[in-house]
Amino acid sequence: MERISKKSKSKIPYHEIFIEQAPSAIAMFDRDMCYLATSNRWVEDYGLQSMELVGICHYDIFPEIGEDSKQLHKECIDKAIDVFDEIPFKFKDGTVKWLSFNIHPWYISKGKVGGLFIHTVDITPNKEDELKKVRTEDIFSKTKQIAKIGTWEVNLATNKVFWSKMTRKIHEVEESYKPNLEDGINFYEEKHSRQKLQSCVQDAIEKGTSFDLELEFFTAKQNHRWVRVIGKPEMSDDGYSSRIFGIMQDISDAKSSKFELDQAHAQLRAIYNSESTAIFSTDSTGTINHFNKGAEILLGYSASEMEGKQNPMGFLLIDEVNKFRRDLALLYGKNPENFSHYKNLTNEDVNDTREWTYVRKDGSTLSVMGTVSAVKNKLGNNIGYIAVSTDISEIKQYQNELLAKNQLLTFAEQMTMMGHWQWSLSDNTCKWSKSLYTIAEMDEDIDPLFSTFFNMVHPEDQPLISERVSDALRDKEFDSCTVRLITTTGKVRSVHIAGVVITNTKGEPVELIGTTQDVTDIKMAEKKFRGLLESAPDAMVIINEEGTIQLINKQTETLFKYTPDEVIKESVETLIPNILPSIKAAKFSNHTRQIGIIDKLFAVRKNGQKIAVQISMAPVQWEEGLIISLAIRDITKQRSAERKILKAKENLETLAHKLTNQNRQLADFTHITSHNLRSPVSNLNSLLDIYRTTDDELLRASLFEKFETVINHLTLTLNTLVEALKTKNPHSEEDIKEIQFEKVLSKTKDVLAGEILKTGAIIKADFSKCSKIEYHKIYLDSIFLNLVSNAIKYKSKNRKPVIEIESIIQDGKIMLEFKDNGLGIDLEQHGHKLFGLNKVFHRHPDAKGVGLFLTKSQIEAMDGTIYATSKVNVGTTFTINFN
Repeated sequence: MERISKKSKSKIPYHEIFIEQAPSAIAMFDRDMCYLATSNRWVEDYGLQSMELVGICHYDIFPEIGEDSKQLHKECIDKAIDVFDEIPFKFKDGTVKWLSFNIHPWYISKGKVGGLFIHTVDITPNKEDELKKVRTEDIFSKTKQIAKIGTWEVNLATNKVFWSKMTRKIHEVEESYKPNLEDGINFYEEKHSRQKLQSCVQDAIEKGTSFDLELEFFTAKQNHRWVRVIGKPEMSDDGYSSRIFGIMQDISDAKSSKFELDQAHAQLRAIYNSESTAIFSTDSTGTINHFNKGAEILLGYSASEMEGKQNPMGFLLIDEVNKFRRDLALLYGKNPENFSHYKNLTNEDVNDTREWTYVRKDGSTLSVMGTVSAVKNKLGNNIGYIAVSTDISEIKQYQNELLAKNQLLTFAEQMTMMGHWQWSLSDNTCKWSKSLYTIAEMDEDIDPLFSTFFNMVHPEDQPLISERVSDALRDKEFDSCTVRLITTTGKVRSVHIAGVVITNTKGEPVELIGTTQDVTDIKMAEKKFRGLLESAPDAMVIINEEGTIQLINKQTETLFKYTPDEVIKESVETLIPNILPSIKAAKFSNHTRQIGIIDKLFAVRKNGQKIAVQISMAPVQWEEGLIISLAIRDITKQRSAERKILKAKENLETLAHKLTNQNRQLADFTHITSHNLRSPVSNLNSLLDIYRTTDDELLRASLFEKFETVINHLTLTLNTLVEALKTKNPHSEEDIKEIQFEKVLSKTKDVLAGEILKTGAIIKADFSKCSKIEYHKIYLDSIFLNLVSNAIKYKSKNRKPVIEIESIIQDGKIMLEFKDNGLGIDLEQHGHKLFGLNKVFHRHPDAKGVGLFLTKSQIEAMDGTIYATSKVNVGTTFTINFN
């Protein structure tokens, strides 16, 4: 928990300002649901202005939060899931609001959740409208069923025809029936109705005229029907009809029964007298002849004040009337100059719906949605107009508020050079914000598709986008990424893309939404800073005030043998133990420019090797706060030179030390001799055990040959052990020969054949990068024998030993790696004595602690080095640098 708190604390300054100034209600919590940061809107929405929130538990502030919500928060943290939902929330003052909330975890590191972000939006007005819309649609749906009214639509571009459920019922066809325009027309009576309908449909396509017809037709079951068919074309920008849509009503009963006709008139009268809808009509001169109760309530005039005395110009705006007249003139091919729909439209089927501004009797105004339709006599001539209007003032208010919020969002996007997008997977349509068009330098009139954006991505980055989208559709989670975008003007810009996946009730992805931010300038600044960092002659490490590593350069990788991913966000003491007290003692402040130098420290490489270093440190002020740069210089050679000078001054002591060392080497020789003889003897015992326990004569013959090989090697070992004493002495050029690694390994396998058979050991070798070396043959044989036998000796009980040997060329130098899957060594505990004489690290009966000591002595005698990396119960890798 301490580690999580420390890292989460280090992240907060980078997000605190963004969260505080966010235009919406956002709060950041730790794993215990204690506040880390809040936006001003959050504090305002929840009435928390007088409280210091940071560090206080969310549940202490809102004790009314139920166990279900607490459990939901816990699941979001434990399972790292996102939650989107809508809930009614009761505030302390008793008011209830509908809130849309978005909960998602934030991460300390990959896969490690540090806490939650909660974003809430007050959707009370929208929710009330939504509920009202559902009720209205339900009433409308029931009304259509009662009136037997169905809807239909013909897409002229695709020739696809849509029939509603009621339309299919009127035609008496199955739900699976797929209609088309020609078959639909063929249902109608052939001599009169069919020809009339065909003519009107043709006029609608070619002239854009609407129609309203009463026709006879025969259902799929050959039942006779009378229907009313109303159609209206939709015109595209090029002046052609793109689709025709309308309604169809079964009026069979109305045709055959006067009672039902009267009843229909009564229903229309009830609608006309509705107080919630304003309805008025005019005669052919424009004088109002009907003014219902709804119109009286809406406008404040009485029917007696209006009927027969006034025209609609008294409560209409002249500009809107002129636009209405001009639109009708253009629609019906009339001259807009001095146009009057009363005089110039004699039998056209006028039906116009648009937004109007009405002026009440008291002078106030309101917005309405009004439909103006022509009223015809039996001859089909226009004898006036009827207008049906509904108050949409509240809707307009909500629209204006939404527009203001969108403008604020647009401004925020412009400030941050960020745009948002939506991608509907069902119809492959996309929506872009204005800022995103600006980033792409694309005309806003162009309807974007996913392919539009994908084709703008730099070809080298397109596979990354494809991978992210595929993963998102599979895992329901979109991983952010940064790619290059080629704008329409050819500019290359770096953009950061983040998104979320929206799923349906079945958990299937239906939509992707997200943001795209232009980070070109940030990337350029990073490149410049990185360039300066990489040009430094020393290893450079950038840390924050807590000592956490933020950035390293290539020289640091070379010096310490760590990759950036292994050390970034780790403590600087991973590289330089005990440096933090020296940094804190320097007391750097925001205004400090002094450079501090520390030269009595040591650094630790990845392999555990310690090196003497000199460190220069200086503060740098960034937007996120104070950071400290450390310039690290390896002074190992300098220290070595200092030691040589000291040794030169202490010749007598050095001589005494040499004499003592020679005596120690004589004592060590006994152990070395025992060790080098033990492996062949042990191998003979293993071969002998196998020989005694097998009845296979072929195997016995093979083992007998191996006896001879091992005995010969034992003899050779005895003859050459004396030569091994020369390890500490300079060797002659005659000792150096060109040696094939494969031959040395083959010899080693023969010597250890018994142990290999007994343990089932698998030895893999790859000498393709370097197959030979000029080296001391006795030493190389001993090195192979010691390292391979050690790997077999310290094998895991749970698996067969696997030994992998590989040659490497690095910086022009030959290297060998011996890798096994054995018991491994705890280097933190034993690393400092790994190559010491008589040092053992496992309770193996044959462990004597001589082999690695001898191997290291032989390698260093040839000016080489050896080091190990290991993990307990995983295995050990020995790396030899032959220099």
